Amino acid sequence: MEKLKKLLLYAGAEPEDFARCQMDVQIANRRRLTAFLGTACAFFVALTLGSCMVPLLYDHIPVFAAALIVSLGLLAVEQMLPQKLGLFLNWEIYAFGAMVYGLGIFLGTVQTPDQRATAFFAFLLCVPMLFMMRPILHIANVLLFDGIFLVCVTRFKDWRVIPMDVCNALVFGAISCIVSTFVMSMMYGNFITSSKLTTVAESDLNTRLHNRNAYENRLRDYPLRCSNSLTCIYIDVNGDKMLRTVACILREIFGEEDSYRIGGDEFVAFALDSTDTELNENMEQFVRQVEEAGYSVAVGTASHSAGGIDIDALVKKAEKRMYLDKSRHYEQLRRGTEE
Repeated sequence: MEKLKKLLLYAGAEPEDFARCQMDVQIANRRRLTAFLGTACAFFVALTLGSCMVPLLYDHIPVFAAALIVSLGLLAVEQMLPQKLGLFLNWEIYAFGAMVYGLGIFLGTVQTPDQRATAFFAFLLCVPMLFMMRPILHIANVLLFDGIFLVCVTRFKDWRVIPMDVCNALVFGAISCIVSTFVMSMMYGNFITSSKLTTVAESDLNTRLHNRNAYENRLRDYPLRCSNSLTCIYIDVNGDKMLRTVACILREIFGEEDSYRIGGDEFVAFALDSTDTELNENMEQFVRQVEEAGYSVAVGTASHSAGGIDIDALVKKAEKRMYLDKSRHYEQLRRGTEE
């Protein structure tokens, strides 16, 4: 029973591994959604225009036109989605699946009451393979739309084709549930393996922060992730034991996701959409905790409002201010020694 629960809820993976790869899964799902919506728009344009030229397909023109409008609307909404996707992306995916299933149901029942349905069963097998989700969600979608199809069959279809359509709906629905579950298990397995390899490649073993590889891979994303402002915090320290202490404090205050060790004694952290008050409080807390641990750090910060952020210039500005802070520190030490 526990294995079945893990298979349906986490695609056979451990819950923590499943949660760890969710960001990568969302990014992949968004890319797929953009590609599929663009393809659907082009496909429905071709079908609408083609139907206008074939008298036998005149009745299908409103259906294809409606599907085209829905696809264009979903594509427009998708382009406006924030970088932090979450629930918005899932609803877009559900809406896309509902449109495809709905089209298959309408064509297979209302439009062709005296013929066996074909398109819906093809969609029933294909749609669950398009996006990565918990298997239980794919199964719920298949059962929902398979049930709607069966209701429409009994309501609109000729009695002579009802038995075959009902039989096909039950068979293809069961196949879709089984196949999609195991396909999701394999796809998530690949993502989890890739995520673990990326974690090893992008982690600093000494401080357990993201390393230079992660910093360079993610740096260009920061201007897109902020809504109000972006602040770069550039830090310089010395000594291995001190490195681990500073890394721990940095992770605690600015979060593990946006903190990096980018060199032997240099750290960078990013604060997204922080107010000046919040930023000052965090910086004071950081410096205070480092000093309480018996160390000192040179820190430079640079902020920019969202929109048109030159991330390289922002980092350089923070780095320059860090060196100025470092120079002041050594100057104070020199004066103290002379006195």
